[in-house]
Amino acid sequence: MSSDKKTLANQLSGLLLPKLKGLTEKNAKKLLETVDKSAGEIAKKYVKFIQEQDKEAAKAKEKAEKAKKKVAEKESKKKAKLAKKAAEMKQVAQLMSKESTPAAPKVAAKAPAKPKAKVIKK
Repeated sequence: MSSDKKTLANQLSGLLLPKLKGLTEKNAKKLLETVDKSAGEIAKKYVKFIQEQDKEAAKAKEKAEKAKKKVAEKESKKKAKLAKKAAEMKQVAQLMSKESTPAAPKVAAKAPAKPKAKVIKK
């Protein structure tokens, strides 16, 4: 990374220094030191910000993956629940069909009515 910082600092210095003409040698040296120092600081901050952005992007990606995994788990639980309900309904339907079609029809026979005893009043 230090070579990247140096390259960036040199590029910044190269862009700034040609625009600052008409200085004495003493002032030019001071300005050169200041520009190089500032360019180095800018390069450090730039690299730091790039690293932070990469970390944030990785965190966001990880968070999105967790959310996606959570949604997939919810879907699978929902599907399992629906499958279980469907299996129960199928069993109930089978039981109902067995009960509605008896093997031998039942004959309802009435027992003969018993004669009532007569009560004699005197």
